[in-house]
Amino acid sequence: MTAVVRRFPDAAALTEAALTLVTVLARAAWAARGRFTLALCGGSTPLPLYAAMAEQGLGVPFEQVLFFFGDERLVPATDPQNTFSAVTAALFAKTAVPAGNIHPMPVDIVPPDLAAAAYEAEMRATFGEPLGAVPRFDLILLGLGPDGHTASLFPDSPALGETTRLVAAVPPPTTAKPAVPRLTFTLPLLNAARHVLFLASAKGKEAALEKALAESPSATVPASLVRPAGDLTWLVATG
Repeated sequence: MTAVVRRFPDAAALTEAALTLVTVLARAAWAARGRFTLALCGGSTPLPLYAAMAEQGLGVPFEQVLFFFGDERLVPATDPQNTFSAVTAALFAKTAVPAGNIHPMPVDIVPPDLAAAAYEAEMRATFGEPLGAVPRFDLILLGLGPDGHTASLFPDSPALGETTRLVAAVPPPTTAKPAVPRLTFTLPLLNAARHVLFLASAKGKEAALEKALAESPSATVPASLVRPAGDLTWLVATG
């Protein structure tokens, strides 16, 4: 597996390229399987992409797109730090995506391990996958933190060693803010994807980016452990 790495001078150019790629993948998935399964990521970098998706569409009916989330901070849905809330403002509130097609991670189920199990069960039911099988997303969007984390998989986290669960609860991180518990996709689910697309801003993350793209993966840089069975693309804004 060889990653495709494309660099752009600014966030606007990255967003344009990202929308083009997502649209191509959406159309191909719809033609092949009658639906497009997409896992969204949080952070500021993908928000312009979500706004562009709302304005320009994906080239397929939103009724045929299933939206999941790769991770979530366990804060109330009304909290500004909640990823689903931010994505809703940028995308869902401006489109006619059926409510049943949107699958936010649960933030009101305790303990977190139970919330993770509930989301995994919801995912399996939606994909129609039996216990033991790993659903294959058509596309998973990911970001990169300055510490090399992606989704909510942090450096040297025990969750990196997960081999059976698809969604895991993780304690508050020490290398990223906010320091709250989270839910996250695990590596077995990420690496089963047909396509993984990293959206990254290089500013302030130069060292993490270099290590993430290195040939030798390392648990100290979780993004480097994302080596999907399908395709891997990095779109990087250098400015």
